[in-house]
Amino acid sequence: MKNLRNAMSKASAGFSIIELVVVIVVLAILAIAASSRFINLRNDAIVSTMIGMESAMQSAATLTYSKAAIAGVERLESTTLNIDGVDIVLAYGYPNGTAAGIDLLMDLPDGDWQKRASVFDGAWIYWHGVIAEDAGVAQCYLRYRQATSSTARPVIDVQTSGC
Repeated sequence: MKNLRNAMSKASAGFSIIELVVVIVVLAILAIAASSRFINLRNDAIVSTMIGMESAMQSAATLTYSKAAIAGVERLESTTLNIDGVDIVLAYGYPNGTAAGIDLLMDLPDGDWQKRASVFDGAWIYWHGVIAEDAGVAQCYLRYRQATSSTARPVIDVQTSGC
């Protein structure tokens, strides 16, 4: 009988399963609330998408230059080259920074990206479609600046400070 009483008093000294579950649920809720302050998946996704877009743009420019070199027009300041049935305006063999150049090559679905001419001559700007502000206001954009000489490549800037 004495052993039974000792066993019962030891059992009541611990936590019940329900109490443990409640503590775990409360800790999980606190962890989720705290992690959302430190992890911003939306911004990370936008920046990653912009870096992917930068790579695609560099590839498009390099492939266009290769076709221009084959056609013998890579040193011309301005010309047009037919690529897959589309006339692309070139600057020194690379797509120029207009709607008739790099924008035709990128062929982006409507709504995914917003775009416009830059304040810089020969430059075209893209920003993610989920950003409501203009690229310059948001400070979250990708800018393609066309080649300025036969020895220069296009410059692709990625600005992510405002994402």
